[in-house]
Amino acid sequence: MMELKQAVAAHFEEQVASLQGLLRIKSVEAIGENRTPFGQGTRDCLDYCLDLGKSMGFKAVNLHDRCGYLEYGEGEEMVAVLGHLDVVPEGTGWIHDPYGAEIDGDRVYARGAIDDKGPMMAALYALRAAVESGEAMKRRVRIIFGLNEETGCACMQHYVNCGEEKPVLGFTPDGDFPMINGEKGIVGTHYTFPLGGSILRFTGGTALNMVPALAETVLRLPAEQAEAARARAGEGVTVSETAEGLLVTAQGQSAHGSTPEKGVNAITRLAAFLSELELDAASKQLVSAIANLYPQGTIGERLGIALHDDVSGNMVVNLGTAESANGLVTLGVNLRVPVTFGEKDFHKQLTAAMGGQGFYERDYSFTPPLYIPADAPLIQTLRRVYEAETGLDGAPICIGGGTYAKTMPNIVAFGPIFPGEPCVEHEPEEFISLTSFRKMTEIYAKAILELANA
Repeated sequence: MMELKQAVAAHFEEQVASLQGLLRIKSVEAIGENRTPFGQGTRDCLDYCLDLGKSMGFKAVNLHDRCGYLEYGEGEEMVAVLGHLDVVPEGTGWIHDPYGAEIDGDRVYARGAIDDKGPMMAALYALRAAVESGEAMKRRVRIIFGLNEETGCACMQHYVNCGEEKPVLGFTPDGDFPMINGEKGIVGTHYTFPLGGSILRFTGGTALNMVPALAETVLRLPAEQAEAARARAGEGVTVSETAEGLLVTAQGQSAHGSTPEKGVNAITRLAAFLSELELDAASKQLVSAIANLYPQGTIGERLGIALHDDVSGNMVVNLGTAESANGLVTLGVNLRVPVTFGEKDFHKQLTAAMGGQGFYERDYSFTPPLYIPADAPLIQTLRRVYEAETGLDGAPICIGGGTYAKTMPNIVAFGPIFPGEPCVEHEPEEFISLTSFRKMTEIYAKAILELANA
C-alpha cells in the first residue's frame, strides 16, 4: 500500500514522458484518412493510451476507432472519467513546435497540452495511483477516450449507440476548477427575410457563437440619399463608392457568443445606421427590425425571452451572422438559455417575435442545459476533494458555454484549469504547467477513490 501523493510522485517523471509521447501525435480530424473514422492521428492517440493502460493492468476496449476506454475493478456500477484526444489545428503564432512537447521551465508546450491530452493523461495516472494506494473500490472505474470532441462529439454518440454502459457518477477534465455544475442550453437558428430594392448585399460575421466584428452592405440609392448616407458616417461606420454600389461598412469588436457584452456587434451597428436612412419599405423594415430586436448587449427583452435564474443568470442573445443570396437575407442567432429553463419557455416566443417582423425560421437546433444542483452527492463529493487538496473554496460555477459533460449522463466538468491560470486552449503556445499537472493528478486520484466508494 502507498499513500496517494506518494503513488503520484513515484511515477511522475514517467507520466510527463508519457504525455510528451502523446502530444507528439498530431490528432487533428481527418475524416476517412487511411480508412479511419476521424483520422490516423486520432487512432494513433487511442492506441497509444490503450496500450499504456494495458501495461498498467487495465482492461482496454477500442470501439471501432471512434472511441475507447480503459477499465479497472469489479462491481455492478461504474464511475467514469471522460475526455478527448483530438485537437484543433495548430494555427499560427507558435514559438515552440506545436507537436514538439518541449519542456521550457515549468511548462510543456504543445497543441492539446491542456485540451485535453494533458488532463486525460493525468486521469490515467491518477487511476494507477488509486490502485497502488491499495484502497478498495466498490465500483468499477472507466477512463473513456473520445476522438471527435472538437468537431461534434460523434465519438460519444457512437459509445451510446454501441450499447455501452453509462456511468452512475463521473467527471470530465475538460473545463475549470472548482467544477462546473451548470451549462446553459445552446440554440442555433436562422431566419430569412426578402431583400428590398435598396439593399443589394447584406453580410456580417463568421460564426453563430462569435460576436461579429465586421458587417457590410451594398446599397442602390439616388445621388441625394447616397450623399446623406456619406454625411451620416461616424463611429465604427464608413461609407464609400464602389462599382457595385454604395458600400457601407460597420466595424465591431469580436467576443465569444456566450459573453457578447464583451464585444460590439457589427451587424447591429450597421442595422442601426441604415435604419436612419431613406430606404424602400422592405429594406427599411429589415434593418429597423434588426436594430430594434437585437440592440447592443441584448438579453432578449425585445424578443420576449429575457429569462433569468439565480443559478446561471440571464438569457444570452447573440446575432452572429448575416448572409444574403437568392433575394433573401439570412440571420444566424445564437442563444444561451439559463439552466432551469427549457425549450417551451422561449422558442414559441422567439418565433413569434421574429415572425411578427416578417422573418421566417429556416432551421433550429437546441442543446438542452446541463444542471446538477450544488447539494447533489456528485457535486458535494468533488467539492470536498477539491477543497481538501487545495485549501480553496470549491463552490461550483455555471457557464454559458458547453463541455464534454453534456455527452454523457451524471458527468460534470472538473478542472483542469485552476483559478487564476490563463485559458490557453485553442491558442498558439498552448501549454500545461507541470506543477498543475501533478496537482490535478493528485486531485483526480482522490476523486476517483471517493466516487468509486460513494
